[in-house]
This record gives sequence, C-alpha cells and structure tokens, in this order.
Amino acid sequence: SRAQCCVVFSGAGASADSGIGTFRGEGGAWSGVLGTVSLLWGGTPIGWRWTPGLVWSRFVSDFYGPIAAAAPHAGLVALTELQARFGSDNMRFVTMNVDSLHQTAGSEAVAEVHGSVRRFRCGTCGAPAHP
Repeated sequence: SRAQCCVVFSGAGASADSGIGTFRGEGGAWSGVLGTVSLLWGGTPIGWRWTPGLVWSRFVSDFYGPIAAAAPHAGLVALTELQARFGSDNMRFVTMNVDSLHQTAGSEAVAEVHGSVRRFRCGTCGAPAHP
C-alpha cells in the first residue's frame, strides 16, 4: 500500500541555505562564550526588562535583520511546488525554524514549532508591533 500523506520536517539547514545563520552550529548565535552570554541576557525577561533598548536593537540587527532579508532557496520553492501538486491536505510541513520561509515560498499547512519572528506583540499591552 502507498502512503496517503507526507509530512516534511525542517530545521536549521533549510534556513542556512537561504543565508540565515544557525543557533547552535559553528559560529552560531548561541555558540561560544559570547553566544551563551547573549542567550542568557537577551533570551530572558531579565535582559528585556533591564535593558530593553539594547536587547531590542541587538535582536533586530543580529537576528531579525538577516531573516527579514532572506529569500526562500530553490529547495523550499521545490517543496512548495510539490505541495501544490499533491495538495496541502496531503503534504504538510513541521518546521523548527522561526523565519517563515516555507510560507514566503508559498507553502501552506505549515506548523511552526517555535513560532515566527515575523509576528511581534508588545510585551506590555499585547498589541501587534513591528521592528
């Protein structure tokens, strides 16, 4: 018998091929001493509370900026074309990435395990925000 559905799991490699740095790989955002300090400070409510301007500016320049500038690579486009052929009911995506490149490529039925950095909310009032 043949499978009726396909689930594609993607991670950092799918983003790296579009020029987005990884978190844990060599030279990644969380690697080395500086990466650990950055994660402990900027990745916690303490850093955001005590130095919101610094953490926000670093987030935008180091993390969000490269994601906002990235474009889907040929592999993501090919997956979108496959999904169009088989239908989003029969082909779905689960991604660990926060860049929404699957959706930018045109894919539907994408589950984002860690959310997306393309959607922001104010930490105080919850209103949508933009970097």
